[in-house]
Amino acid sequence: MALSDSELIHQINNGNEKAFTELIERYQNKVYNTAYRILGNHEDALDLAQESFIRIYKNLNKFQGKSSFSTWLFRITTNLCRDELRKRKRKPVIQEENFSNIYQEEENPEKISLSRELNSLIQEKIDSLVPEQKVVFTLREFQGLSYQEIADILGVSMGTVKSRLSRARQALREDLFEIISKGGLE
Repeated sequence: MALSDSELIHQINNGNEKAFTELIERYQNKVYNTAYRILGNHEDALDLAQESFIRIYKNLNKFQGKSSFSTWLFRITTNLCRDELRKRKRKPVIQEENFSNIYQEEENPEKISLSRELNSLIQEKIDSLVPEQKVVFTLREFQGLSYQEIADILGVSMGTVKSRLSRARQALREDLFEIISKGGLE
């Protein structure tokens, strides 16, 4: 039976390094995916995920348990992502791998090409959202977090989360509707 996060944290604070490895294995994919969706770059997401776990390790003794460990971890991750976006002051480079490859072998090359183009376009529109909207959209749509979890992670009210998500969805709808009304992909 797997140990709970709080049991692992207790063991880590008592010097058990294997417990920290287990904690990393439990959350590494979610942390990476969150960073990747926000930053749009594989290498930056890997670096940021590593930095998140380094910060966790250094500050684990400060974790008070007022929220869940995952909330604390995602708050650190999203704060690091926002810091990185501020440093860049530019749009992230769009990469073809931004959406999972869901193509079947029997699909024709034209259909695959159109799907990739559409995925790139959607990622471009997500990347063009203001950082506050992009973070909320990523945590809700790609990580499946609740409004309350997002509010806890970002340290804002649930109303603010709903408002940012609504604005993000509306902006994406408008951008994609404009493309469709102009005749779609070229």
